[in-house]
Amino acid sequence: MRTTLIHSGSSASLSSLAPPSSTQIGGYGDRISGLPSIEQSGEYDFTPQPKEENTGWLKHKFRKSNLERVFPILIWGPKYTRQKAMADLIAGVTVGLTVLPQGLAYATVAGLPPIYGLYSSFVGPFVYILFGGTKAITIGPTAIQSILTNKYTFGKPPEYAVFLCAVTAVVTMIMGVFKMGFIANYISSPVISGFTSSVAITIVATQIKALLGIHFDREGFLPTVLGLADHIEEVKVPDALLSLGCCIFLLIMKFLTKITQTCGVTNKKFLKFFWFISTSRSAIVIFATTIYVGLNYPDQPFSIVGKIPPGIPAFKPPPVTIYDPADNRTHNFLDILQEEASALLVLPLLGVMGHITIAKAFAGSSRVDSNTEVLCIGISNAISCFFSSYSIGGSFSRTTVNSFSGVESPLGGLYTGIMVLLALQFLTPYFFFIPKASLAAVITCSVIFMVDPWIILPLWRSKRMDLVPFFLTFFVTLLLGLEFGIGIGLISSTLYLLYYSARPRVQILQGETSSGRGFCLIVLDRSLTFPSVDYSTYEISKASSRYANQRTPIVIDCHHIQFADFTAAEGIRDMVLRLNENGYKIIFYKMKPSILKILIGVMHNSGAKFIHCETERKLEQLIEGYSFGKSTSTIFTEDDLKNEHISMTT
Repeated sequence: MRTTLIHSGSSASLSSLAPPSSTQIGGYGDRISGLPSIEQSGEYDFTPQPKEENTGWLKHKFRKSNLERVFPILIWGPKYTRQKAMADLIAGVTVGLTVLPQGLAYATVAGLPPIYGLYSSFVGPFVYILFGGTKAITIGPTAIQSILTNKYTFGKPPEYAVFLCAVTAVVTMIMGVFKMGFIANYISSPVISGFTSSVAITIVATQIKALLGIHFDREGFLPTVLGLADHIEEVKVPDALLSLGCCIFLLIMKFLTKITQTCGVTNKKFLKFFWFISTSRSAIVIFATTIYVGLNYPDQPFSIVGKIPPGIPAFKPPPVTIYDPADNRTHNFLDILQEEASALLVLPLLGVMGHITIAKAFAGSSRVDSNTEVLCIGISNAISCFFSSYSIGGSFSRTTVNSFSGVESPLGGLYTGIMVLLALQFLTPYFFFIPKASLAAVITCSVIFMVDPWIILPLWRSKRMDLVPFFLTFFVTLLLGLEFGIGIGLISSTLYLLYYSARPRVQILQGETSSGRGFCLIVLDRSLTFPSVDYSTYEISKASSRYANQRTPIVIDCHHIQFADFTAAEGIRDMVLRLNENGYKIIFYKMKPSILKILIGVMHNSGAKFIHCETERKLEQLIEGYSFGKSTSTIFTEDDLKNEHISMTT
């Protein structure tokens, strides 16, 4: 049997993709070998499988595989060695040197006193030891969570941030318990890239005031740019010069390893030393500028952090009522929920999205259990909020440092958490002297590389339509706000998904039997569902009127169809009736039993001539002149599904 491609209609060009093995798409009139010829008996086993013996609810829930899914430490713990312990110690200390300056800086992005960054940095690493499934991930304050917290708590007491941390914990734990981690998969890569790029620019904009030493009460990209234009004459030269010097140093240190390699350094010990210096660049900047200010205090020209509360935060429940001096009243639980309604969705969703993206990026060949990771975020926030933390999640920059430091298990977080606790207990008096300009420089040089212009060219080359959600998300986030940006991104991703599900690919070929009898072959490439049935039946009807006639049968190849619903079955029934009335003969080829059963149920007593065959031999017989007469069967059972030809009439 031979077929020739006539037309391939779809909602998107797939010319760069390899065609299915059943056909070889070529130019108009090219000869193609073969329909899929899977010779089968057409018999299907409907014998019910014996059910597993009921072993009890507790035994089922607490079996080893379930416990290992919730507590991955049960998998890697028994295999832990001294060599791994040493690698985790080195990595944990390295990450600790990174998180100390980053935590202080991210808290300023969140609009909170710097110490809240350290309050948010020690619980996550401890929790991830028990519940984490990826060895490199570190949980703590992140750029996106910080800017979102600022969005919802700007100008309000810090207790609002702690309250939002508790809300994030509840929502993400519910998502984890009900296995809703898949939700993050519905946000496309262009949307994620557009959002994170815009967030990075927004964060840099929020740091302009600290970089230049000026003060005005405006937040966000546009308000900050306009405010800078109004207050440009207030720039403090010492702060501006300090931030410029810090930024230059941080950027040089970031590429120090590459610079040394370019200069011909090949000694592994030297390269490892330079890499460690590069990784510790933020700590070096904060440490050096703090010492300088401390030695010259009070005769120093920079804006400094000032006094912060010393010691480890007290263990206390998150607030349910908050007094706000701005309006001189106490807000209860329901008031806060109403004021921060969109945060109930935005903070948990973006936390989950970012964390799972990082987990997949650093998991290598290992499988990432999204639901376990979501549950881990929820537990981390749930415990953290009792220590005055704001919302936390997986950090890409610190996870990168952890991975390149050679971490072997989540136990590296133990040393990171201990370093943060030691800093809170013994170093807080010295945080007084940290210049705000150096913190702003650390943040700016950390997040600026989140801007992703490199995705534009691959999108242009491969799928230009995906540039629409990228730029739409980017500009809406930048100009209107973060919650509007992610909302538009979600809507655009969903609309694209719905559009492509409603526009399946319909391939039309001209076929010949071994004896030369012609027929029109229509190949459907995806499931028949209610969004796509109108388009599919329209394309089939159009192809029938253009390429078939009363002597040329229409063969609909269904071997790609994996699913169908009732609405789609009704559409197919109406199409068959309409084509029958016009004298066309329709044969459905290689339809799966589950779909066949649905169509039988809908077409029963409809008057439609429904013909189905399973093998190429039977298909040739039907095309060569197999009887299209009426069937006497009007009741359809499981035995009917075993038949390779079913004709339905009243």
